[in-house]
Amino acid sequence: MAPPSQIGQTAAIWLSVIHHHSGDISTILQQFAFSINRPSVEIAIPSKVSKTPGSIQLYFFTAPSKPLCPRKQTKKLPPRPVLINFHGGGFSIGHARDDSRWAGTVLKAYPDAVIVSVNYRLAPERPFPVPQEDGVDAILWLWQEAHKYNFDKSRFALSGASAGGNIALALPFRLHEELQKKRWASLRGEIALAGLVVFYPSTDWTRTRIERDATNPIGPHKSMISPSLFKFFDDSYLLPAGLPKRPGTDRVDMSHPYLSPGLAPASLLQATYPPAVGIYTCGWDQLLVEGNTFRERLGGFVEGRMAGVGGFVVEDVVHGFDKKPSFWRGNEARDRMYDDAVNQLKLMWKID
Repeated sequence: MAPPSQIGQTAAIWLSVIHHHSGDISTILQQFAFSINRPSVEIAIPSKVSKTPGSIQLYFFTAPSKPLCPRKQTKKLPPRPVLINFHGGGFSIGHARDDSRWAGTVLKAYPDAVIVSVNYRLAPERPFPVPQEDGVDAILWLWQEAHKYNFDKSRFALSGASAGGNIALALPFRLHEELQKKRWASLRGEIALAGLVVFYPSTDWTRTRIERDATNPIGPHKSMISPSLFKFFDDSYLLPAGLPKRPGTDRVDMSHPYLSPGLAPASLLQATYPPAVGIYTCGWDQLLVEGNTFRERLGGFVEGRMAGVGGFVVEDVVHGFDKKPSFWRGNEARDRMYDDAVNQLKLMWKID
């Protein structure tokens, strides 16, 4: 792992490249493709959980006929289900608006829903654990404002893609820890998530990128992400000073549940996880095996605390395939994955 000074230089180079290409035709087309699903409201909330002060932008997506309104204007309407989403980008790039197509798919099926996409702060300036802490702040703020905006507290679900999927899968653990603190005593035992829906998440940071590639040899040949960009992501986010340590030592613990939710102890999963989880993986992805392994592991809990575990492998697609613009060609694999995920939300939100 590179030292912080080198990370800063590397980040500057990559961000310059990204900025330089921001006007190329593929990016312009992608932005146009997403324009039909724009957030209706943006709210900045203060960071309270993290030791690093700042603010977190929340982007609210709602159906045009169902805008976000204070309860006094909607008191005769039933409370609305909430999906809190976390975008991908290696914890270092990306934006809350990147998942607007996913938000639009959910709203088309469930116009009463509110999708809140969290623009968590990014590495290398804000490495682990800041993105997760921003996620906890978002959940707590939305919970506290539920009455004001007519949110249904019994129907809060999380979603995320890639890095955002890792955040979503780890948040139940981090939220549980935060709620043990005295300042949240009034909320303890009150907050309960209804479900998790994640797309091609990282779940096991004990594996190096080379080891991940070895689990699915076709992945490196199909990947749209270069090894150097993977290195930038990892070096930016995983700064040793902020990573969890093995008890009684200074050794970094990459198996810690906050980093590797797929390796979390069964007791922690059963104590903190919602009753339904959907995990979708990509056939040409270095994260395929670890995502499948976690889904299968959770499936073993179905007869216990969990009501259902869903998701599947989307064959013959690369990591992030659903983010590519398709226009009139469509994207059958993406639509099939999103439609199934929407059905998972139906179970989580208990919609007839």
